Amino acid sequence: MEKKFVTAILLAAGSGSRMGAEQTKKRMSILGKTVLRRSAEALACCDDIDAIVVTVRSDETEFAASELADISKVIKIIPGGKIRAESAKLAFEAIPQNTDYVAIHDAARCLVTRDMVKRVVDTAKACGAATAGRFVSDTVKRISTDGIITETIPRGELFLASTPQVFATEIYKKALAETDITESVTDDNSLVEKLGYPIRIVDVGGENIKITTKEDIDYAELIIIKRGREKVEQRIGHGYDVHRFAEDRKLILGGVDVPFEKGLLGHSDADVLCHAIMDALLGAAALGDIGRHFPDTDEAYRGISSIELVKRVKALLDSSGYKIVNVDATLVMQRPKIAPYINEMISNLSSALGVEASSVNIKATTEEKLGFTGSGEGAAAHAVCMIEK
Repeated sequence: MEKKFVTAILLAAGSGSRMGAEQTKKRMSILGKTVLRRSAEALACCDDIDAIVVTVRSDETEFAASELADISKVIKIIPGGKIRAESAKLAFEAIPQNTDYVAIHDAARCLVTRDMVKRVVDTAKACGAATAGRFVSDTVKRISTDGIITETIPRGELFLASTPQVFATEIYKKALAETDITESVTDDNSLVEKLGYPIRIVDVGGENIKITTKEDIDYAELIIIKRGREKVEQRIGHGYDVHRFAEDRKLILGGVDVPFEKGLLGHSDADVLCHAIMDALLGAAALGDIGRHFPDTDEAYRGISSIELVKRVKALLDSSGYKIVNVDATLVMQRPKIAPYINEMISNLSSALGVEASSVNIKATTEEKLGFTGSGEGAAAHAVCMIEK
């Protein structure tokens, strides 16, 4: 039998407003991989998919190109439209001319598997149109506008459609030509339904969830771990740093300018707290230490804010697939008292690390006037952290 050419359309142009995050959900990381990457990989690893066209927001084409650069089946990345149906139409106009079937998939359903994709594609090849989804298990009620149950709907007649949705190219082309695209068209089945063309359902179960809220990220991680294909690797790191006090220097701790007659001596702003935390994070990820990444022989780092360096360490961990779980640090110094500034330090550090404030703890202690910290010669800091891959 002659092989049919199948092009997948990966829709990732949505704003993700319901996620409530600064970044769009396609950029959200699930166990070290972005939502966009996971969806593209699932499509690409299916032998039935020959090419992939991706739609993203116009301001995210460079991000998508970088994120998917090594997936050879991704042949085009184009700006999407204002609504889902418009993005699908734009992508359809960009597919290779020899495409026999088009498989349309929402990037937010990044837990789709190769087997799920194959089953829907095989079904579409047999009958022209097929959709992934699952049967309803709950009892479904129809309600009035004021929240009163008016009817129980037989659940045997109900099916929750998801993606991929796969159609013979000519069927989908005709559906686009004969249907006005509006915001009420929430999936591609709706377009084909209007033709009166039968769409075969494929029950792929309940794990093909759509990432819509932050809670879905946690649920997705549990599903991936349960599948046993990826395991969470947890690592612990320890950091220690010390700096001497000096005249005519600002005392910067955790990014806070603490009033004091002396400051800490160093090539950067000598933020001993930040330096200990950075070393803990780098150590946990086996990425060396701050001297390796930000040497004091490099003039680029003279006087630099250590909070900025913390952000760069966070970027290094991100690129290595690590997520910061928590940080606990202790400042060791006789003077000054830093209790009034701890909350501001936590705010600065949690923002730089991209974690909740509750994931950062800072303590302070003296050494009862013993040693170099007790005599006021300098300050030290210890930090421990946990990261996940």
